Amino acid sequence: MRNHNVLYLERERERGRRWVRIGWALLAALALSGCLLPQDKSPPRQDYLLEAATFAPPPARRAANKILLVATPRAAPGFDSDRIAYRREPLKLDYYNDSGWSDTPARMLLPILVRAFEATGAFKAVVSPPAPGLTDFRVDVDVIRLQQEFMTQPSKVRLSARIKVLDMRSGQVLGTQVFEAVEPAPSEDADGAVRAANAAVGKVLGEMIPFALQYMR
Repeated sequence: MRNHNVLYLERERERGRRWVRIGWALLAALALSGCLLPQDKSPPRQDYLLEAATFAPPPARRAANKILLVATPRAAPGFDSDRIAYRREPLKLDYYNDSGWSDTPARMLLPILVRAFEATGAFKAVVSPPAPGLTDFRVDVDVIRLQQEFMTQPSKVRLSARIKVLDMRSGQVLGTQVFEAVEPAPSEDADGAVRAANAAVGKVLGEMIPFALQYMR
């Protein structure tokens, strides 16, 4: 009986060792197959900056040592992300997968607007949030649309933005208007979209800044 138990235990040990060897062999095969799988060699996403190309600020008379607050711009749904938007159909919005903005276009517009108003020389100071102390005027800018459109050839980039000028002491809205620029893209890709967008920003600022200044003298 004892010999029978010993033989049984030996068979069980051998069976356990056999399963361990099988397990290690499976792990080795899985590791080898992982090494042999094709690797994803797609390039990293290219990020772009939004700038105001070819914008020359109009000279203006100093507005009696006034301080201007430029609020952080906002964007309409669909354009409030760091993705570069385009359209091939009127009601369908798509985005580039391998290219994008370094930040949302609305947030990148904030320093552009501050520099543009500063360059006019019309104010004692131009500030942005969080701005301490009292200010005399505020401008709000909303990005309504910033998209590349492939419905025509060459494609075009459309920028629509609304500006609102407020008197901070009275709380009165002094003026508001929508401005739009449409610029041809130099190439049918994200790089072309960015170049045309920068040209559109410069064109919109060239109309938006004088409009705002007329209410803040």
